[in-house]
Amino acid sequence: MKIILPVTENGTSGRFIARGFHNAELACIYNCNNQTSEWLPTKSNSQNAGNLGAELKRIGIEAVISYQMPLMALGFFTDSGLTVYKAESASIEENIRMFTENRLEPLTNATSKSGSACTSSCNSCSSTSCQS
Repeated sequence: MKIILPVTENGTSGRFIARGFHNAELACIYNCNNQTSEWLPTKSNSQNAGNLGAELKRIGIEAVISYQMPLMALGFFTDSGLTVYKAESASIEENIRMFTENRLEPLTNATSKSGSACTSSCNSCSSTSCQS
């Protein structure tokens, strides 16, 4: 099983989980079977958000870990059969450990709404108030 996490780099501080994929410089693809990580620039991901979930499934990714996710993106991922989990800390390693111990909570429409200023569409919030 593979999982994907949005990641940001902070110079000398290292890599951390980003607030969401739209502001991540990297995507960490972690393979739970052989405990290896692959780092991809987010620019190499699909340019069509609607196809991203299907592309991730095609390469064996079954879960996403993120702090926040706009409702439309959450829908794209879940409609593609991916499970989205809420990150519990900025640490990539800590979230992977919690995932493998089944300690992360799924990110749902209800929890996504409560943690974000976004409503049901990507155009529904302004760039100054959007938190995801």
